[in-house]
Amino acid sequence: MGDAMVRASRALPAAFVGLVIAYLYAPIAVIVIFSFTTSPRLSMPIEGLTLDWYASAFDNPLIATALQNSLLLAAVSALLSGVVGAAFAFWLVTLKRARLRATLLTASLMPAIVPLLVIGIALAVAFRAIGMQQGLLNAALGHILVSLPFVVLTMNARLETFDFSILEAARDLGATPARAFRDITFPLIRPSVIGAAMLAAALSLDEFVVTWFNVGNQQTVPVLVWGLMRRGIDPSINAIATILLGLLVCLVIASNII
Repeated sequence: MGDAMVRASRALPAAFVGLVIAYLYAPIAVIVIFSFTTSPRLSMPIEGLTLDWYASAFDNPLIATALQNSLLLAAVSALLSGVVGAAFAFWLVTLKRARLRATLLTASLMPAIVPLLVIGIALAVAFRAIGMQQGLLNAALGHILVSLPFVVLTMNARLETFDFSILEAARDLGATPARAFRDITFPLIRPSVIGAAMLAAALSLDEFVVTWFNVGNQQTVPVLVWGLMRRGIDPSINAIATILLGLLVCLVIASNII
């Protein structure tokens, strides 16, 4: 009786975790499954499997353009967010005043706390006030703003354990600040920079709210999917969502590995 109670007490937490994971990922699994169905109706049971919906998605010029725009925004966001976020985090950890450092770190994380709806509307109003027309440039600036807090947080965690005495030793041996950064600092923090940049790219690919308020007549994959869903859901939309999901999963896994 005692052994049965012990096994039950161990099984209950595992069962609870399993139910939570199933609740989180079951809708995603449904999207992926229905992207391969032969029937245009999203209903069970599945009649057969096919890749025709993926071919149909890539044959649509709107989808190809939207995917190209999304990849462009992701690349720009990864590059600029990675560089700016890493530079800011590196400068932050060099500050001697702990209170000032904590204040600036908190301020840099505010875009991650403020609702995206507020950020999207605020950017749209600001761009309109200075005469900038809606387009990919505005959306790119919004993506960078949204991604920066996560890059700063990632880089700050890495640089908190950085041994700055190595740089002092390099300077004592005659290395210029640029040489010390190129030969010592950057090789040590490069994995964190690349990982943070990939995280920024993943956030950019998935961004909808800020993009929708600022992209104008241009299309990204999330914005296009939203527009297509207003006319009904067909398996080609599931195919687009599955492709986007695959890109996001690959970026997040690569970021964690690096």
